[in-house]
Amino acid sequence: MEELTIERLIGKDNITITLTEDELEKAYRIKEKRYLDEDFANALADAAQDPNTRFHTGHLEEFPELTDWLCVCFEDFYDANISHNDLVELTLNHLRHASLKPEFFISFSKATAAVCMGTEKNVDECEQNCGHYHRCSNIAEANGRSRRWETLASLLSMHRSGSCTCNEDGTECPAAKYLAGTWDISGFFHSEDRKEAA
Repeated sequence: MEELTIERLIGKDNITITLTEDELEKAYRIKEKRYLDEDFANALADAAQDPNTRFHTGHLEEFPELTDWLCVCFEDFYDANISHNDLVELTLNHLRHASLKPEFFISFSKATAAVCMGTEKNVDECEQNCGHYHRCSNIAEANGRSRRWETLASLLSMHRSGSCTCNEDGTECPAAKYLAGTWDISGFFHSEDRKEAA
């Protein structure tokens, strides 16, 4: 088993830290994700003027589930014969297409971590362990962002089926604005905060 021993002089004490192979792998994955996150942030900043880009750099920090989705997608696409930058571009291109479907936001609602019984859990895990029909009360209270993802998926479904509010009063529904790239989802997530403040 491979180990890494690090020696540091802290004050007057000589400290030795030994990392196991599993710990090294975990540390590597954390750093790899940070580098990838930075690459995605830079690529999104470069594409900020593209009308097909519905996500921007700030969304990566605001919505950790988006970064997780991009990293998983990158890993799925990984091919040693494709350059790193081309893989980043391929992943962001897939994001542009996948984010037009309600299923994309449903997957986010399930991937959003929430605190249940004092422990951060995956929504699916909580539903299974709590044995409730939809979601236990703890996660329902703590996981407002998950509900907002579900609402966004519903808005897209309603727009696609023609049962949205478009053309009723001469305005477009939020889903139509999102699909057209004229509506920032950050506003959707903070609209309830603004209502409470008013």
